[in-house]
Amino acid sequence: MLLKVALFIFVGIWILRGAARFFLGNLVKQAQRQQQEFQQQRNTNYSTPKDGNVNVRMSPQEKGKKSSENFKGGDYVDYEEVD
Repeated sequence: MLLKVALFIFVGIWILRGAARFFLGNLVKQAQRQQQEFQQQRNTNYSTPKDGNVNVRMSPQEKGKKSSENFKGGDYVDYEEVD
């Protein structure tokens, strides 16, 4: 009887370890794939030109308006010099 219980426990642990490796392996692969996709999106969206110039993308509605028409004004901020 004791041998059957020990064998059952051993086989159960062995099966659980195999299942855990399978599922955790898939989770790790999926996380790595998502990280690579995120890095690719980040690199394509925020790449800077090599010559140092910056390109500003504007929608067609914004292109027709002058920048002074879009400016709503700002708030006055007190300036105090600190020694």
